[in-house]
Amino acid sequence: MNIIQKIKKEQHGFILSDDVAALTEHDRFTRCLVRCGCGRFVCPVQDVAHFVAIVEKSGIDYVRDVSLAIN
Repeated sequence: MNIIQKIKKEQHGFILSDDVAALTEHDRFTRCLVRCGCGRFVCPVQDVAHFVAIVEKSGIDYVRDVSLAIN
């Protein structure tokens, strides 16, 4: 079972912080949905940690969760 199948089956599509490195290694362009308190955006998994850090550092918003943006 690859990492995407594991995330879909065991975590219902939600990505944990521990999964980001393995998912990046599998396919760094895997699209992820990042949901914040006041909005959402899609980015490649290779950029998730960077953008989450920006949102959290701003102090204006927070990240609710990150999930796969694929079917």
